[in-house]
Amino acid sequence: MIFNEILNNIGNIIFPPQCISCATILQPSEEKVFCPTCRKQIKYLTRSLCPICGMAFLNSPSESHLCGNCLENKLYFSCARAVVSYETIILNAIHQFKYGRDLSIGSALASFLADFSFSDFEFQDYSLLVPVPLHIKKLRERGFNQSLILANALGKKQRIDVNFSLLKRRKSTLTQTGLSKKEREQNIKGAFEVSNKKKIAGKNIILIDDVYTTGATLNECAKTLMKAGAEKIVALTLTRVL
Repeated sequence: MIFNEILNNIGNIIFPPQCISCATILQPSEEKVFCPTCRKQIKYLTRSLCPICGMAFLNSPSESHLCGNCLENKLYFSCARAVVSYETIILNAIHQFKYGRDLSIGSALASFLADFSFSDFEFQDYSLLVPVPLHIKKLRERGFNQSLILANALGKKQRIDVNFSLLKRRKSTLTQTGLSKKEREQNIKGAFEVSNKKKIAGKNIILIDDVYTTGATLNECAKTLMKAGAEKIVALTLTRVL
C-alpha cells in the first residue's frame, strides 16, 4: 500500500492531474476532476428534490415534494438520485467519454460519481450494483459500456458487488435521443431480460446509468428486475436532464 502511494505521488509530480474540462493543473488541495472555476459552472442536485425520482426544483422556494410524474405514473424503482445537472461542462465531458471514446475522461467521471456523498442514501442497504446494459450491437460499436465503468468505480468505493451480466438488453432499440416521454417508454418496452433469477431474488439492487432523462430506461430496467424477484430497486446516475 505504501509503495503504491509512493508511485502515485511520483506520477502526480511527473504528470500532474488536470481539470478534464479546461486542462488547468489541479492543486493537491483541490478536487481531482474539475478546477474551482469549472466547478462553479456545475449544478449539484442536492436540495428541493422529488423524494422518488429526484427531479430538482431549482427555482422553488419550497422544500422537497413529489413531482407530477411520480404522482401520475407507476415507477418500479423506489428512489432515483443524480449528482449534477446534464449541461455545460458535464454534458461536454460525457459526450467526449461516450462518443469520443475518451476512457480517461470516463475514469475521471466515474471517480466523480463514486466520491459524491448522497446525503439521503444508505449504501449498506444494498448488495448489488447493476449497470444499465447496452445491446451487443451497440457494445461492439462503442467498445465499452459507460454505465459499467461508472458502476465499477462506485462498487469499489462502496464495496458492493457489480454484476454486468444479470440484466441484458435483448432488443436493439432506437436511440432515445429526440423521442418524447411516451415514445421513449414505447421504444424501450420489453427491451430487457434477466439471465439468472436466482441471483436477483430478494436482493436490494442499485441501477447505474450515466444520464437520467425521462426515467423510461431506468424504469423498464427496474420493472424487469422486480418481476424477476428483486426486493427493492434504486437508481443512481451521474447526471440528470432538468
